[in-house]
Amino acid sequence: MKVMGVVGSPRRGGNTEILVETVLAGAAAAGADTEVYRLNELNIRGCQACDHCQEHGRCRQTDDMALLYEALLRSDGIVIGSPIYMGYLTAQTKLFLDRLFAFFKPGVGCALPPGKRGVVVYSQGGGNDKAVIEALASFLAGAMGIEVKGIVGGNGLNELGAVRRRKELLEEAFRLGKELVG
Repeated sequence: MKVMGVVGSPRRGGNTEILVETVLAGAAAAGADTEVYRLNELNIRGCQACDHCQEHGRCRQTDDMALLYEALLRSDGIVIGSPIYMGYLTAQTKLFLDRLFAFFKPGVGCALPPGKRGVVVYSQGGGNDKAVIEALASFLAGAMGIEVKGIVGGNGLNELGAVRRRKELLEEAFRLGKELVG
């Protein structure tokens, strides 16, 4: 089994990245091969709404999203993590999600192979915007056909590495990673 992690945080070593990597560690402990992609370190342009993907089955842009398309196709599981900034997902995460339109054909469905499983990760400094993450999980399940095994994260996580003091979140992340495989 292959599980990919997508980190939508611009902050290297931040709480979202720690949680995504903990989910991946749980998947690896259960026997999965894992890989992680940090969106902020990739060159991904925004969707141009040109519909080229709808006519030709692939995006016309030549950027690092091609790596993520390949990884999505070959992965059995996906972990998507984003901090919540200003009441929403990060810009990096939104770019990634918008570019997933290349997998959709209105009236037909999603071109991703069926049977994929997922986990959604978030971190937030203050507030209580978990509804944003629940909407992401709903999108993954409904539009992409991914069986979402769970959501892990919390608020009060603004300080770099603060999640390391939240044993319950780390344990839940590891458990969900194992559940992705089992």
